[in-house]
Amino acid sequence: MKTVDVVCGALIRNGKVMIARRVSDVSGGWYEFPGGKVEPGETGPEALKREWQEELGMEITDIQWLADGEDRQPDGLIRLRCYTCTSTQDPELRVHDDMVWTTPDHIYDWHFFESDRHLVEALKRRMEGDALHRQTGPQGDAG
Repeated sequence: MKTVDVVCGALIRNGKVMIARRVSDVSGGWYEFPGGKVEPGETGPEALKREWQEELGMEITDIQWLADGEDRQPDGLIRLRCYTCTSTQDPELRVHDDMVWTTPDHIYDWHFFESDRHLVEALKRRMEGDALHRQTGPQGDAG
């Protein structure tokens, strides 16, 4: 069975995450966390930086692992590694025809893959933890 390593990135800005709708291939019409295949010799973060530059014309920073997943297809296995990231740039739609900023609670208001639900749940926990950390400070003190 063929195994393909894929990365995706959840860009977080102002308490919302960006999702984009694919134009072509079997995933056309579905919203996703943008990304793509890892090329030989690349690390996950390197692949994610390259894919975001190619697909969205963006330089991303602060890349942090979020969650892993697997998707069994008839022709093989897709191993997915999802990261959170940040950027000060705005995306250019090159392989997508739409993008929206939404909260994890509202991702499924859009045509988003049900198989990625565990990524959305991990993102919710991360964003809730980040918000709590901002409210209480690093030592848990209010202020």
